Amino acid sequence: MNRNRTLGPILGRFYKTALKIRRLVGRKKCSAFSTSKKRSSSQKIKRIFVINLDRQPHRLDNVFKEFSPLLDENSLSLKNMIVRVPAVDASKLDSDSLNQFETVKRTYTLAGQLYVDPCKALPQNLDLDMNIEMSQQEIAVALSHIETWKRVAHGEEQYALVLEDDICLHYKFPEYVENIWKELEEVKNSSPLFDILFLSFKEVDQGAEKVRISKNTFKLFRGIWYMSGYVLSKEGAKRLLSMLPVQGPVDLWVNHKFSEIEALMTSKSVIPQRSDETSGNFYSVLPILSQIGVLNDGAPSVFTNTPTAKPIFAIGRLGGGLTSLGMALSMLGYRCCSDLYNLPDSEKNSLLENDGNRTFDAYVNVGIIDNNINELAKIYPNGRLILFIEGYAKKEQEDIRKRWSNRVLFLSLNNIGDWKLICEFLGIVPPVCAYPSLVELGKRQLSKFNKDVLEYRNLSYTVLKHDESPWVISEKKEWFGLPTGDPYLETTRQNLTTVYLTDDFSKLDTSNWFLRNDTFPGNQAMFNSENFSVNTGNGASIILKNQDMKVREYSSGAITSSSLFLYGRFEAVIKPPKVSGLVTGIFLHRDSPRQEIDIEIVGKSPNKMLINVYYNPGVDGARFDFGYRGTPVEIDLGFDATEDYHSYAIEWDSTEIRWFVDGNLIYNRVNWAPTPIPHLPMKFHINLWPSISSELAGRIDKKKLPASLHIQSARVAALNQNAVMNLTGETETMVCAEEIN
Repeated sequence: MNRNRTLGPILGRFYKTALKIRRLVGRKKCSAFSTSKKRSSSQKIKRIFVINLDRQPHRLDNVFKEFSPLLDENSLSLKNMIVRVPAVDASKLDSDSLNQFETVKRTYTLAGQLYVDPCKALPQNLDLDMNIEMSQQEIAVALSHIETWKRVAHGEEQYALVLEDDICLHYKFPEYVENIWKELEEVKNSSPLFDILFLSFKEVDQGAEKVRISKNTFKLFRGIWYMSGYVLSKEGAKRLLSMLPVQGPVDLWVNHKFSEIEALMTSKSVIPQRSDETSGNFYSVLPILSQIGVLNDGAPSVFTNTPTAKPIFAIGRLGGGLTSLGMALSMLGYRCCSDLYNLPDSEKNSLLENDGNRTFDAYVNVGIIDNNINELAKIYPNGRLILFIEGYAKKEQEDIRKRWSNRVLFLSLNNIGDWKLICEFLGIVPPVCAYPSLVELGKRQLSKFNKDVLEYRNLSYTVLKHDESPWVISEKKEWFGLPTGDPYLETTRQNLTTVYLTDDFSKLDTSNWFLRNDTFPGNQAMFNSENFSVNTGNGASIILKNQDMKVREYSSGAITSSSLFLYGRFEAVIKPPKVSGLVTGIFLHRDSPRQEIDIEIVGKSPNKMLINVYYNPGVDGARFDFGYRGTPVEIDLGFDATEDYHSYAIEWDSTEIRWFVDGNLIYNRVNWAPTPIPHLPMKFHINLWPSISSELAGRIDKKKLPASLHIQSARVAALNQNAVMNLTGETETMVCAEEIN
């Protein structure tokens, strides 16, 4: 499992310069490599296989540059040994093709992960048989290595060096590998010297389980990550192939085979991964390790696609595909507005005057674009146009082609949904997830946004530091987002159904709610179902204790709806504890892609309420989970929330989010103020947790523990199953949760 982090732009330039200087030091010989056909050279490395994606030729060039100054035992450049192995492209794998691969088993268990990396501490409740599904990237990596093993097994060479293409070489690589080879020839009497020799690796936190066999080599039993650089013998390749299918990530799987093969590692890794290259892998185990508390890294992910072709305009006349295209462009990193008759005056003027103050860099199905398409071709010589040809006569298409030349992509309803066409046109790497398929919204009218809500309620607020991403607009003067009418408003009203119960919390209705037994990064507590209690006739309580939970110092509780909901009203009547360092949360949340709508009350400032929205684009399953701060706003409540019960509510529809306290509207957001409105089903949560961030919640006051969050009632009124299917095209079951008093 490689979680290599890349350098920033300045350090990245220094890094590249250092690599260039290192290559100028002079040629060095490494007698472990040989191109000679003499029998005496049979025990040498004679091939270098480099796994490389078709769309990343620069990485292959970098590998050639790394090996160019190095010489074999006959003083010939090692670059002559390099053979490219086309990597399997994860972006081209779909569900049908994934099921056809017999050499990879797509699921593995948590027990398999912990066998390789036995963590210092684990939660008390642990499901070792939990199935984890490999990501498409992990499957593609495994398939690429298997293809390379086949080449080694069927080749003439006794040994080959296998590399991934994002590597560089340690400056002492040639002399170190030469010494290693001599050591192995001295201590090993058998042929081959080994099945696999790892020259690139990272030991697990507890250290690899190994036994020294020479000064600089060890026999491996388990405990290393990476398959970036290793020497594979012909016999070793045959053994690995005989053990297929690979189950789980390939570096995890191979650890499980060390007892059956002769696996060696060197005393230090001499093939590091380049720090100026980003990894496109998605590690399927990371969300699981976060939930069980093994990982507590709250650092933000970084969106790496940076579109250079912009602005993008997309138009069509007969509908179908434009709303989906708008989402697709968002997934590629474009700040995209779509499905509007017009734009706010400031945006419209900036667009037509090209004054550099545009808010967006993609416009899809926007009326003003239709009316100015020829002028925009002149205004933006680097712009791009995507045209759905249905409804356009041949002559109109020819005229558009004449004005836009090779900057126009013609699509039809027959070829939408093809990442390849769009990404090649825009010069962007396709994301490894399905092309979105959304219900067509059509053009909508802008409406007036009530920007005076806070002033009307005499509440003050502070906009806090937010994430930097393509889906967040930094605070702009006179920018109030894109307020529109809700196209589903009537459907929403018809299907908002609340079922009332007279329940004194004598029991928890498990058909509506479940208690969590996990955690998340940044949370210093492990949630435990025992920390939730029902209080006869007086609601329920979540208790946070100073209790050793193995992976966390504290224990607490969290309650989550059993169902997913799309739009509706979500309310809780609560009294949070007045303890510094603690956070009380009432929120909606989902992952893949991550979307969230929050209410939080922090112990250090109980007279304030923190609201927050996280937005990432895509459809269900898309691996967009960037951001860790969201777009928070701190609102002064005018009272101490910990002194009495108050009602806190979120109303969420397709175009607006509204926050209420005690029935009063205190804040609202529309599309792009400053994010799009979350558009995918989420679950409703209530929890209490100690934050790792003292900046957020203050330092934890242990003297006031245990502390309790009291819940008087929780109510959900949301769309029913049929309405959700009509609005999203999804078939997941959505039902109304019931009120719990």
